[in-house]
Amino acid sequence: MQRTQIYLTDEQQRAIADRAADAHISKAEVIRRILDVDLGIDDGAADRLAAIDATAGVLPDAPEWPEWLAAVRGRGSADRLADLGL
Repeated sequence: MQRTQIYLTDEQQRAIADRAADAHISKAEVIRRILDVDLGIDDGAADRLAAIDATAGVLPDAPEWPEWLAAVRGRGSADRLADLGL
């Protein structure tokens, strides 16, 4: 990646800052994304979204994340320590 300096209008600065704040990303990332779209540079996002769409609903009976995580982690450390009398 290379550093580049450009001049932006006040309106452009505001619009970029607003978009960055909304997306919780840097202004530089907003500018890179805008350039990628306009220049037709593929960042692989379409492929990643297609993979997500292709797998959506594959496990309809799977537990929600908190339930799955609790099952994987097992009992908490406080319970294990209590069993040891600590």
